[in-house]
Amino acid sequence: MEFCILAKGDVLVVEDIAKTETAEIILALFKQGFVLAPILIEANNAENARLVFINRFQWRELGEAMANRQFLKG
Repeated sequence: MEFCILAKGDVLVVEDIAKTETAEIILALFKQGFVLAPILIEANNAENARLVFINRFQWRELGEAMANRQFLKG
């Protein structure tokens, strides 16, 4: 499964991109001020995706990817 990561401050939301309701959830989170991280993570479940994100990527690295309009794969 592939997961996207949305962040607001220290709060992370991990969403399975294959689920039909994901687009609605992402839109609702955007309205609450969440930002979509420029990354997709392959994992068995959302908790594993969250752990991969936390252990693999630094906020600086994500900021640089966003500034350079790059996409990261984890």
